[in-house]
Amino acid sequence: MKCVICGTEFTWSGRGREPLYCSATCRKRGSRLNAPLRVPVDMALADRWVRWKRMKRGDGSTKKPLTVDGHAASSTDRSTWSSLIAVEEAEVGDGLGFTLGSGFACIDLDHCYDSRNHLADWAKMLLAPVEGKTFIELSPSGDGLHIWGRTREQTGLKVRGLMNVEAYSQGRYMTVTGKPYKTSVLKLADLSYLFEVIKKLS
Repeated sequence: MKCVICGTEFTWSGRGREPLYCSATCRKRGSRLNAPLRVPVDMALADRWVRWKRMKRGDGSTKKPLTVDGHAASSTDRSTWSSLIAVEEAEVGDGLGFTLGSGFACIDLDHCYDSRNHLADWAKMLLAPVEGKTFIELSPSGDGLHIWGRTREQTGLKVRGLMNVEAYSQGRYMTVTGKPYKTSVLKLADLSYLFEVIKKLS
């Protein structure tokens, strides 16, 4: 038998379905190749991608950006970024991330679902202007949303209390899951209005 990913020869016991991969690593890579990440074409074509790894920090954790080689990446150092294809093929870390800037922006709605999986009213208010117009995905935790779009580079925003919102358009990276929210489309809308709303709330 020959692995369809790396070409390595391997033996098969003859039981069960005929295997395609020589190892769990190649099976994982094959799974990613067969289920490509669906993101807007502007993001897919931009060499602004990194990997990330969950790390302990104090009593909590943080998501450290990594290069495809497993070294520390930086949201402000282009030499540590890669293409989407390169980060999808890399084995390091826990997932993919995208660096913001050059018009790319993201609004992070954190913990916006309740225990019954209902969306909070404040999240509905922020989603209303862009639903069906831009790329929206579930966050890695599963209880948050990322609203992706475009706006000018400006100072990041953070609101805590009645709502948990962060909005960035430069100097940061955001994790990317590719798990679309129900009204998500593969487009990037102008988020300038939402940034202004969040600024007034901060």
